Amino acid sequence: MRSVRHAGGGKFPARPARVASAAVTTSFGLAVLVAVGTLTHQTVLIPPLAATTAIITATPESPLAQPRHVIGGHLLSCLVSFGILALGWHGPWAAAVACGAACAFALVVRASHPPAMATAVMIMLTDPPADRFVPLLTAGAVLLILVQMVSSRLQREVYPTAWW
Repeated sequence: MRSVRHAGGGKFPARPARVASAAVTTSFGLAVLVAVGTLTHQTVLIPPLAATTAIITATPESPLAQPRHVIGGHLLSCLVSFGILALGWHGPWAAAVACGAACAFALVVRASHPPAMATAVMIMLTDPPADRFVPLLTAGAVLLILVQMVSSRLQREVYPTAWW
């Protein structure tokens, strides 16, 4: 039987230390986001950022987990989505267009991050105020990166592997 390798380079299953670290780091990061989201009434940020934290904590060496992709992907999705909202489009059909356009734009500028497509959909379905949503999303993405940086340092690992 062939051994299967995961993105972290080891054999399945993942090291117990990685599993524990991912669980604790994900829970901590999301608990902070839930608290902030509850206080600001912006819990809509939680689903896309939950997927982001799973990528960051489970595969911190992945290109998709690096700050350029995390922050850039979410902000590009915001830009595209709020642009489409400004044209007067909203709802599920507009969400499909925004998601596709955000995906294409992110690929062009080399900042793709799959959870950011959920950000585009959430914006199109909820029409949040941009002046509150964008700073909170940015702060949430940065917070998740910082939490993983601390977690990685405690384990003597390196994250991020590339900033830009």
